[in-house]
Amino acid sequence: MTKGKICPICKKWFIPNKYRPSKQAICSSIECQYQRQLSDMKKWRTRNPEYFNYRQTKDASWKETCRQRALGWRKRHIDYLHLYRQQHKEQHRAYMREYMREWRQRKKEKGSNV
Repeated sequence: MTKGKICPICKKWFIPNKYRPSKQAICSSIECQYQRQLSDMKKWRTRNPEYFNYRQTKDASWKETCRQRALGWRKRHIDYLHLYRQQHKEQHRAYMREYMREWRQRKKEKGSNV
């Protein structure tokens, strides 16, 4: 008979899967499984920090290809961007204000270094 365990996320008792009870540490609730997946992804990314940079280092045209793909998507979905900006007008303005403030600061610093 399988004994119950305590889920480290929600702190509730659960009965592990009968086929692999020693492997299951998290209960089957959707919230706990979601948290487990997030933590597993975070652990994997820390063990493999260069995984998503492989294409960038091996292929010089990779960045331009990504840029062209994004531009193409924006051209095909121009209405989406207009609607999104209308719905999030204040957040977009605040973002752009901060972005331009930082950009001007970087430009000013570059100008003084030359």
